[in-house]
Amino acid sequence: YNPWRPISGDKETGIELSELENSELTYEKKHEFNFGVEVGFLRDRINLSFDVYKRKNFDEIGPVATQGIGGEVIRWANNSDMESKGQEFSISTTNIKTRNFSWNTSLVYAHMTSEITNLASRDRVVDLITNVGGRVQGYPVRSLFSVPFQGLNEHGLPTFLNEKGELTTHEIDFQERDNTSFLKYEGSTDPTVQGSFGNTFKYKGFSLNLFVTYSFGNVVRLDPVFSATYSDLSSMTKDFKNRWVVPGDEARTNVPVILSKREYEKDKTISSGYNAYNYSDVRVAKGDFIRMKEISLQYDFPKAWIASLTNLSLKLQATNLFLFYADKKLNGQDPEFFRSGGVSAPVPKQFTLTLKAGF
Repeated sequence: YNPWRPISGDKETGIELSELENSELTYEKKHEFNFGVEVGFLRDRINLSFDVYKRKNFDEIGPVATQGIGGEVIRWANNSDMESKGQEFSISTTNIKTRNFSWNTSLVYAHMTSEITNLASRDRVVDLITNVGGRVQGYPVRSLFSVPFQGLNEHGLPTFLNEKGELTTHEIDFQERDNTSFLKYEGSTDPTVQGSFGNTFKYKGFSLNLFVTYSFGNVVRLDPVFSATYSDLSSMTKDFKNRWVVPGDEARTNVPVILSKREYEKDKTISSGYNAYNYSDVRVAKGDFIRMKEISLQYDFPKAWIASLTNLSLKLQATNLFLFYADKKLNGQDPEFFRSGGVSAPVPKQFTLTLKAGF
C-alpha cells in the first residue's frame, strides 16, 4: 500500500498486515453415504432408478464475531457442522412402439433437505432477513426469516414486534445477534423438491419433444421497493394502488401510506420502519414454479433424399416459453432466476432453427 505523506510527490510502498495468522483453521470434512438401484422391466420398456444419500459435513468454514483481540473483530473459523439428505427417483417408459410411431415418457423427482447441527457463531437480524437467508442452528442452510408485521396503525404506518416484544413502528435493532427469536421463520431459500417431466413422440421422420421442469419448497424475498420518501425518478410497484389513504384503510390493506414531506421532516427515524416493512413476512413469496422448458420439432430427411449425405435434419426449438404456475405475489418476476446475478431481468424466450448435415 502507499502510506500517506504530507507532500504528494513523496511516495513509497509499504507492507501492511491484511489478516492475522490462524493456526487453528483446518480443512472442511465430510462423511457421505450413497445407495442407488437401477432396474428395467419388459425388455427395458420400463426403467427405474432410485438413489438415496446422506451427508455429514464437519468443520465448515465461516465468519465468527470475536472480541477483537489482535485487531480483527470478524475472523474465519471452523464454526459449524451440518447434515443433508436426499432422494432421487426417475422413471422412463416406452408407452407405445410400432413401426412408424413411438411415445416415450420420462419423469425425474428429487427431494433434498439440510440442517445446521452445530453453529459457533450468530448471524445478525439483518443477515437473517435479506434475500439469501442466514444461519441458525437447527434450521436449513440459508434460512429466510422476517420481521413480524402487525398491521398498519391509524396513520397508515406499518407496525411490528421488535426484539423486546414491543409493538413499534420503527424501533428495531437490525444489528442484534443475541436475541433473534422474535423473527418469523419463512423457509429455506433453496428448493427442497426439483424435477422434470418429458414426452417424446416420433412418427416416421418427425420427432416432437415436450419438456417441463418444476421446483417447490423455497421462499423468495420480494424487492425492497418501499421507502419513507420517493423521487420523481422512482419506479413504483402497482401495490401502491392499494395503499393506506384515509383513516379506516388499515382494516382493508397492509400497504403503508406514502408520507408527505412534512410528516417525514417531523420524524426521519420513521424511515427505518419502511425498511422493516420491506423485510417483513408480508414481503415474502413462494419460489414454487412449473415451467414449460422446451418444445422442439425435428424432421429427419429420408436416406433416399440425401444420397450424398449420411444424415440431414431440420429442427425448430423453443425454450422458456411460459410458466404453468408461479406465486402471484411475484408480479411476473421469474422465480427460478429471481435476482440471479444481482438483476431481475425476465428470462428471455428463445427460438432456434437448426439445419444439421452429416458428410
